[in-house]
Amino acid sequence: MASLLNKTTSRPTTEAKVAIVTGSTGGIGSWLAEHLHARGYCVAVCGRRQAEGQAVASTLDASGDTALFVQCDVKSYNSQVNLFQTVWKKWGRLDVLIANAGCVDRGSVYNLARRHAALDDLPSEPDLSCTDIDLKGTIYGTTLATHFMRNNPDKKGGKIIVTGSMMGVYSCPTFPEYCAAKAAVNQWVRAMAPILANKEDITINCIMPGGIETPAMPDFSTAFLPEQMTLRTNLISGYDLFLDDAENTRTGETLEAAHDTLIPWGKPEYKSGAFAKRTEKVYDPWFALVHGETSGLAEALKAPPTKGPKIIAVTGATGSQGGGVVNVMKKAPGWRVRALTRNSESEAARKLAAEGIEIVQASFDDEASLVKAFEGVHAVFAVTNWWEHLFQGKSQDESGEIEEEQGMKIARAAASTTTLEHYIWSTTPSAKRMFKGKLLTPHMDYKANVDARIKSELPDLDKISTYLYFGYYPQNMAFFPLLKPIEYPGNGQWIQTIPSKPDAKILVSGDMTLNPGIWVRQVLATGSKAYGKYANVALEKWTFPDMLDVWSEITGKKGVFVETTIDAWTKLWGPAGNELALQFKFGEMCDPWEENDEDFISPKELGIDEKEVVGFRGTIEGLKHMF
Repeated sequence: MASLLNKTTSRPTTEAKVAIVTGSTGGIGSWLAEHLHARGYCVAVCGRRQAEGQAVASTLDASGDTALFVQCDVKSYNSQVNLFQTVWKKWGRLDVLIANAGCVDRGSVYNLARRHAALDDLPSEPDLSCTDIDLKGTIYGTTLATHFMRNNPDKKGGKIIVTGSMMGVYSCPTFPEYCAAKAAVNQWVRAMAPILANKEDITINCIMPGGIETPAMPDFSTAFLPEQMTLRTNLISGYDLFLDDAENTRTGETLEAAHDTLIPWGKPEYKSGAFAKRTEKVYDPWFALVHGETSGLAEALKAPPTKGPKIIAVTGATGSQGGGVVNVMKKAPGWRVRALTRNSESEAARKLAAEGIEIVQASFDDEASLVKAFEGVHAVFAVTNWWEHLFQGKSQDESGEIEEEQGMKIARAAASTTTLEHYIWSTTPSAKRMFKGKLLTPHMDYKANVDARIKSELPDLDKISTYLYFGYYPQNMAFFPLLKPIEYPGNGQWIQTIPSKPDAKILVSGDMTLNPGIWVRQVLATGSKAYGKYANVALEKWTFPDMLDVWSEITGKKGVFVETTIDAWTKLWGPAGNELALQFKFGEMCDPWEENDEDFISPKELGIDEKEVVGFRGTIEGLKHMF
């Protein structure tokens, strides 16, 4: 088709944008032609019915300067060639194709009237005009629109909007061929979108109305109740959504035009996890074999996938949670650990390297370094440290803002990792969200903000994510000054002063050198069943007096729990004390870690072996020498 433009390249071009609307001699197409013309487009009306098409075009502009009719049967490629050539000769550009032409089944594929036909009396060849018009016509139109839009005089590119149907999502046995054709149109739009956008600056999207009064079938208003039909104004607003995309970045979308609302339809979830995710991924050697060049997509597989152990990238690998993950995953069959650290020369990093762990330097403040560090990994364990920023002099909210931004940089880097199969984010419940702002716990609230933003901003990452809730570290009683029991002078007793009611229970995560890794290992083993789920990294919920009693039993030191106030503890310990006091208040008001069947996956479902998990008692016994 190299000669398509040869006859018209010397013609002057119009300054107005140009649109082709197929199937516009009546119904939806004629509405769209009228609407586009009112928006200032030069419009090409096309269809098989000449008299009706001429009437539509003349109504728009009797002079023919800004509207013309071209007779076209979209199921014929040559007929569409004539359409596009005629439009280019007239206006010298093409900005929008509305691939609207369509019809329902032209005959019955059930052959119900032939139940008693003799065996040798075979059914006639089915009339597949519906497939030819609805699907092949769209493919032909996309092919030709791409060719002409490449040659637009000022800037290549344009928009293709396809009229689909909700029957392409929810099949109706009355119209089996139509349902199949419209479902195929949806997949055509999704499959074509990345390449057209990347290589041609062309977007392609699909509007899916429900029932709407058109000549396609008689008596719509009899077959549907008014509230079950798509309003014309709502349908048109769906096309406007893409026409108004000035940056031309919205692509591959299927948009339901319901009665009076527009509903985006995203991709189906990955029900089989990595297996399903791999199915959609472009393998560039095959792409080049079929299409003559590589895809140019950043997420494409450039070469055969590597075989051997899978890689888990562990952020915060020298910290409490990350260290626990490394300790278990370095022994997990089929896995290799890549430890991320800011300082690859630190003593902790050198110790990991000596154990054969791959060390990669990356900063939570440098998204590019994270992208590089995640290259080729199959899983990521992500954790951030709010307390680090607080102890460096930041306020509670400033620390949270930094943590949230770091959390999103990690998430975005992971989302861009083409080999990623599972993302595991260490997070916490949010008092702010649960109590509508009446109680704030910044070190929990900002972390939970990352959960919400992953779901809204990175939905594809959310589909392969598991969210781990961590609670109280028993190690705090040995290493964290605010929670260490201290000896009361003169009576040989040890007191633990905490701003919490003695009957308030708290999630106890147990031995942090082990338990985080157990949960991560089992989440990965569970695979897709853990996607989108939360899990408590704990088997216990204890009160502080209960914990102190066990501490006393193990250490032989008499411990006494003393309740204090938030104000007193804040005066004693400053912002750190205030922050923990707010968390403990959260625990008094509710059970922040309460599980529900819908959002949570249980230890049993993860295959957690209770005998392997080290709880509070076991942790304190292991730290006995520290007290």
